[in-house]
Amino acid sequence: MIQVGQKKKAKYWGDFSVSKVARLKKPVGCQCEEIGMAFFDPTIVKIRWETPPSEDKHEFWFPYWITIGGKEKYGQFAPMIGENALLELLKNAIGQDFFSESFLKGLDRAINVKLGN
Repeated sequence: MIQVGQKKKAKYWGDFSVSKVARLKKPVGCQCEEIGMAFFDPTIVKIRWETPPSEDKHEFWFPYWITIGGKEKYGQFAPMIGENALLELLKNAIGQDFFSESFLKGLDRAINVKLGN
């Protein structure tokens, strides 16, 4: 599992360190006819690049782990996250100050427009 302070290397993009991790209180249980019960554990990770690859900095990473038959492994493909799990991760990340004030204000405006406020 990913930990704050870890140093990593991204193919093509270079070195980065993990500054914050938002996780679920418990993994999401997923039933599958082929493999039975699996447990999906998505995260949102805030990273700091040694040399940012763009002006936007690509500061967020979405790794996940999946447990099948008691064996946990790192997810290799783009995760599919349900609304409840995504909301829990976002609340956790917002509570840890992952995002800038301008990002949160933009998100707030978009939500209020959508809800008609």
